[in-house]
Amino acid sequence: MKKKDIIIFLSDQHAEFCTGYSGEKVVRTPNLDKIAADGTVFDNAYTTCPLCIPARMSMLSGQLPSKTGVLDNEGSIPSDQSTFLHSLGAEGYETVLCGRMHFEGPDQRHGFTKRIFGDITSLYTGDFSSFKERKHYALTLTEIGCLQIIGGGNNSPTLEYDRQVINAALKYLKEDHEKPQCIVIGTYAPHFPYVAPVEEYKYYLDKVQYPKTLREGCNYDHPVLSGKLKDTSKDTVIKTRAAYFGMVEFVDRNVGLVYDAWNNYLKRNEKEGVFVYLSDHGDQVGERGLYGKKTFFESSVHIPMIFQGNGIKQGIRIKSPNSIMDLGITLCDLVGAEAPPEQDGKSLIPQLENGEEDFERVIFSEFVENSSDNQKVPGRMLRKHNWKYITYKGYEESDLLFDIKKDPYELENIKDRYKDVSVEMRRLITKDWDAEKILRNYKIRARHLKIQKQWIKNTEIDQSERWKTTMEALEYPEIMYKSDIELPEQIKNRIKNILQSEMM
Repeated sequence: MKKKDIIIFLSDQHAEFCTGYSGEKVVRTPNLDKIAADGTVFDNAYTTCPLCIPARMSMLSGQLPSKTGVLDNEGSIPSDQSTFLHSLGAEGYETVLCGRMHFEGPDQRHGFTKRIFGDITSLYTGDFSSFKERKHYALTLTEIGCLQIIGGGNNSPTLEYDRQVINAALKYLKEDHEKPQCIVIGTYAPHFPYVAPVEEYKYYLDKVQYPKTLREGCNYDHPVLSGKLKDTSKDTVIKTRAAYFGMVEFVDRNVGLVYDAWNNYLKRNEKEGVFVYLSDHGDQVGERGLYGKKTFFESSVHIPMIFQGNGIKQGIRIKSPNSIMDLGITLCDLVGAEAPPEQDGKSLIPQLENGEEDFERVIFSEFVENSSDNQKVPGRMLRKHNWKYITYKGYEESDLLFDIKKDPYELENIKDRYKDVSVEMRRLITKDWDAEKILRNYKIRARHLKIQKQWIKNTEIDQSERWKTTMEALEYPEIMYKSDIELPEQIKNRIKNILQSEMM
């Protein structure tokens, strides 16, 4: 049987709500909307962790972060652990990485047979080379500093990087390849810095709205999240959202370029293929005054996921929840490959071929949070039916229960009103979840990484697969805004030490 070629367009930090096909009336995403209409949309897809590396390692391995042991943005899964890319490679596929995947460590493959464009962030835990290159933009790629540069400009580290990734992908698709292909195109937008192309930024400035969570307020305030960066000023929120919506439009334009080149490639080579679009996690973009990811609220954990192509049902919207972990085992089933062992993900072939729903399924997301007093706190989210439950170890009295269908913006914690539901959700969320063991393993892993960070400082490492920040990428936006929120002194001092250090 002739194997289908596969292309996966993996963006970074694209919240599901910010797509035209999801019902958002302001954002312009004509290419994603067209692909959604021609394929199958998973309306309730969730990341397994609202953070880049844990989500991506979970996606590749098909396992929850508590099983992979990767619960923060340091390190990767072991090199001898199979990913779905190994499975596809074992079936004769060329597995190609173009751009971002956020691998940290000497293994920059994890099943990819080749890479045709490098990553934007560090290749090694503890290496600050890329951070130092970004100069005034350095902190804007992090939650703590993401409000330092906001606005409209035709260049930024994110925009310039993505242009080069897309050019490399288009060049590759102009070539003919004998082997069946599984190509992963990893872009960085709409990840902050919150800088959109000028015209898009200006377009959205008077169209985006102050979020409902700030207009109407919520009936709860979780203590674990009290130390997070927060700015509720209308200027900051509106300008940030205008930039974010503009970056999403930039992503959509790039999706269109790749999608057209992909279809030309398939037609030219008389091949069948499948196109997948998804993101690793979302962005809160001012919801509750919060920015970036690292929470279990919908705008942080709810991700877009679309499949389109030969054998995929058209115009189907799957409403039952599913997970980013489902990608790998689904593709393995699609091509007849053996999936890696101990999968927590589930094949979506019944949904893709027959439009089946699975409303009894339970979906999880996990994270280790830093509390306001700098303690590590394991947290977990559960989604079943319309219910969503959130818990943090040691803060159980502040658990949250939402009815996502009736309350999509999560304005009202109804845990005390629906006591029977809360008891059942709590039973499900703690089943097979040993928070104390997770924390012990997390701390042991941190000790290993501490040694590796010191190793990095004293080792000449290979940087050939890291994208070097260009001068164009460092241009300030033509239209620029900065939040009034001041960085803490300890952060300022730490940054100063990093930038002045000769050994990083």
